[in-house]
Formats: sequence, C-alpha cells, structure tokens
Amino acid sequence: MNIRSGIYVMILWVGMSLSACAGETGLPPVEADREHGQEVVKQVTAQIGIVKEDRITDYLNAVGQRLGHVHYDRRFEYVFQVLDQPQANAFAVSGGHVFVSRGLLALANKEDELANVMGHEIIHISRRHSAKQIAKQKVPNLLTLPGKMVGSVVGEGIGNMINTHINTLGAAYLAKHSREDEFEADRLGQELTAQAGYDPQTLATFLVRLQKESQLHRGEQRGPGFFDTHPTTPDRVDRLTGDAQKIKWTRQPGVVGDPAAFLYQMDGLMLGENPAMGVLQGHNFLQPALDFSIAFPLDWKTVNTFEAVVAFTPKKDAVLLLSIFGKGKDPGQAAEQLIQAMQKAYRATPTRSESFRLGNLPAQHVFYTDTSGKEPMHLYFLWISYRETIYQLMSLAPDRYQGVLHETALSFRPLNSEERASIMETRLRIVSAQENETVGQLSERTGNVWDLETTLVMNGFAAGQLLKDGQLLKIAITQPYKF
Repeated sequence: MNIRSGIYVMILWVGMSLSACAGETGLPPVEADREHGQEVVKQVTAQIGIVKEDRITDYLNAVGQRLGHVHYDRRFEYVFQVLDQPQANAFAVSGGHVFVSRGLLALANKEDELANVMGHEIIHISRRHSAKQIAKQKVPNLLTLPGKMVGSVVGEGIGNMINTHINTLGAAYLAKHSREDEFEADRLGQELTAQAGYDPQTLATFLVRLQKESQLHRGEQRGPGFFDTHPTTPDRVDRLTGDAQKIKWTRQPGVVGDPAAFLYQMDGLMLGENPAMGVLQGHNFLQPALDFSIAFPLDWKTVNTFEAVVAFTPKKDAVLLLSIFGKGKDPGQAAEQLIQAMQKAYRATPTRSESFRLGNLPAQHVFYTDTSGKEPMHLYFLWISYRETIYQLMSLAPDRYQGVLHETALSFRPLNSEERASIMETRLRIVSAQENETVGQLSERTGNVWDLETTLVMNGFAAGQLLKDGQLLKIAITQPYKF
C-alpha cells in the first residue's frame, strides 16, 4: 500500500465512523452503553443461563469476530455467547454483547444464515438502537402486592428481586426496535455479512424458515424469541431479497467450511428445555442436578430461571421463590442473619421463628406479618439444609394462601429413583439419507421424535421431497438425561 492509498483509506474509515455516530443526539456517551450492557449480561446469565460448551461457544465467537473485524465501527468490543434457551432467539445488548440461543443454532442450516443474524445484531449495537430503546423503556411491574413488599416492614429490596424474576426470560430487555431501526439493521447487516464473504441473500430465506417454525408453536406458552422482536412480513422478505441482489460480494470460506461441516458442528446440540435447569412434570418441579423435588400449587404460574424458581398466582397477588442461599449445614444461621438484618434495617421483629425437621432434613422458618393494609400480608422464609447446601423458600401472600404455601414448603424432598429415570433430554443429531427415501421413512428408520412438519421446516425441505443418497438431515433424538 502506498501513502496516497493509505490516506484515502483513513479518510474513508473516518467518514464511515462519523456516520456511525449520526442520529445519536440526546443519547448518553458510548461508555454508558457498556455499563448498561454489563448489568443486562448479569441479568441474562442469572435468569436464562449461558451454554457452557466450549466447542459451540468458540465457533460462535469465530464467526462473530470475523464480522467484527470487517466492521467499520471500532467503538465496541463484541462478545458472543450461546443462550441456554430452546426458542430460536438472538438479541444484542448495548455495549457489544450478542446472544444467540441454541434454538436458533438448531434452526440454521448453514454458516451464512447464522452470520447474517449476527451481523444484524452487530448493527443494532453499533447504531446504538438498544440505547434508544432504553431511553423509552419502562420495565413492567407484574407484582400487584403493595409496595412490592409488605409496606415499611420489609421494604423494597426483596420485592425488587421478586419482580426481577417474574419479569424473566428477556421481557425487560427484549423491547422491539422501531421499524426504521429494523430496516437499518437489515440493510447494513446484509452489507456487513457480504463484506465478510457470506451470502447476504440467506437472511431472507432464514427469516422465512423462522416464521414457519414460529407458526408450528402457535398457541404454546413459549419465551420470547427472535420472531417476536423481529417480525417477518412478505414485504420485509421481498425488500431483503432485493437488497441482497444489489450487493456485490465475493465468497470466502466459512469458519468450518461447507454446509455439511456446519451441520456436524451442531450435532449433539440440546433441544427443548435443559433438564439441568429442572423439569416441571405437572405441578412437580424435579431438579436432577441438585437431586430434589418440590410440588408447586396446581393453578399457579411457574417460571424457571437459572438462578431461582418463581411461582405466582394468576392474579399475581401471591408469590413464592425457591433459590440457593449458600453452602452450609445449619439453616438456623441463615435465619439469624435475616432476623438481624431486618431488625437493623426496618426494626422488624418476626411473628414466629422456629427450627424443625423436614423429614430427615434440618429446617428453620421465620414469619413476618404486616397488618397495616386492607388485609394482613405475610412474608415467610424457610431454609432447608440438604447435601451441605442451604435452600431458601420465600413467599409473600395474604392469609388465604397460607395453607397452600405451607403444603408447598413441606413438599421439598430428595428425588426418588422413578423420578430420576423419568427425566429425558432431546438432542440434535445429523443423519444421512438413503437414495429416494422420504423424510417420513428416514424419521421412522432413525427414531426421529420431531413430527413430519417440524422436520421439514427445520431442514428447509418441501413436503414430498425425495432424498438423495448421503444427504444430511437434522433430526431430534430423545434419550435418558445424563446426570
């Protein structure tokens, strides 16, 4: 490179960097994005969880860094992590964090599709779309209990924690971007991925498949996914297709090579809910990793997060939360810590505190009551020592729920052998087709647990399509969970 061309490139880069700052009037400095991003990353890690599998994480980072290296905006360091979420999802957090769910990885059929989604999210970060949403956003308060706690007796702290868990699975930070921001992320994201040597056309085809996959689960209770925050319409697909045709690009080898290598990279990926997070069977919550079971009230809504299990009534006028207090054998120490803290901070004295045995397990509970409102409100803590770990069950409810909460507390116990054997996991497997085999025939031969429509959508196939010898397909295999 000669001096003249070097000066030209520098001017071009500075011009593009300045353009990245356009439209940021009224936004806080970039440092604020990083600070907010770190807080959201903590929430995501605690509430949803991150996949601890180096092979998948390293691959995701390799694709993401390839995109980041050709991006003109160098203000952010991009970090890419795999979200432990079965729904197809991806979102950007201000400051440089991009999360891609294992559900989205399972839906992708080639590296180009994954790269286009990640490029789209990188643009959301560099154009500071999330920062704009933060300025407008208000986190909903779903808990209707007074003051989020029991008036002045307990204060705001624990109530805020409860609301944080109720507002789980990304509701607090997956706000929809504006139509203009989505269009910009589409256009610039396609240009970015094309610059990195990926086919920009695959964003449109992937979004069509994503829409079909979302329709398969219509009516089901599912956490928010990519389709919820990035709605696909025929107009959007047409625009993406047209824009891609105008982009000049040169194919570069993928991080893992061809589509077959990409599929094998995803072989063994967990599908559906992760049993390590716990399994709900009816109203019974089984936690195989920690070896316990607890029965929640039948008609209560239960939300399982990486950090705690939260259950609340349909009216949200009572809530209970089960979490790990810490290591130890004496639940009385945990109770004493709470009593002293409540006395010091609020001058609150428990209405009752006693130790007992829950089966063979040492336990202690503490009750606080507030009678200043329209009806008495009770704050109940139970600590149980099991396998040198102290579990904490906390509930906040009026009188009418005391019986059902008492039953829930007393239902905590170790798993039995039948419960352990009943816990299953589902994994993605890559299999080879036989000549002129149908998808239905392949499913029967391989033990695929997906139905025909799901298998067709996940592989991007048409109904009635005959397969070629050696053609690779994704299937789902259910097997006993490996503790």
